Amino acid sequence: MLPENAVGPRIKRISNALDRKRTLDMEDMELTSSQGFVLGYLTRHRDEAITPGDLGRHFGLSHPTVTGILQRLEAKGFLNYAEDPDDRRKKRICVTEKAWEIHQRVIRHFQETETLITGQMTEQEVLTLLTLLDRVIENIGRIDGLDPCRCHKEGPK
Repeated sequence: MLPENAVGPRIKRISNALDRKRTLDMEDMELTSSQGFVLGYLTRHRDEAITPGDLGRHFGLSHPTVTGILQRLEAKGFLNYAEDPDDRRKKRICVTEKAWEIHQRVIRHFQETETLITGQMTEQEVLTLLTLLDRVIENIGRIDGLDPCRCHKEGPK
């Protein structure tokens, strides 16, 4: 039995609540929370040749998980694939006009959630929280041998 001050169950509870909120917020756009994050990233980096591997590294997701998210986004008309002009063996992920139409709504929902999370915190408390969460992510990366996920930083790794 875990002690009352255990960190892991709190993180899991926060993650579950945020995922539910984001999915409910984006339900009318036919997106889940994970799909919204991926679509937002692809839209922000539309001028870059993003691969599924880049997404996996950025979000700390397995290849099958990324593939599933991309397949569902493609089936819903949010993205398609084009040949990479620099390497014809690769497929470039491209967002569609439908993705552009909802992009600002997705960003607004994520910003509202961030405000909800940090609403009663000072700027210094938010910076401290981010530092501590980064340390937790790095610790987990050392335990399971995976590259730490740095989801709040921009650009593919």
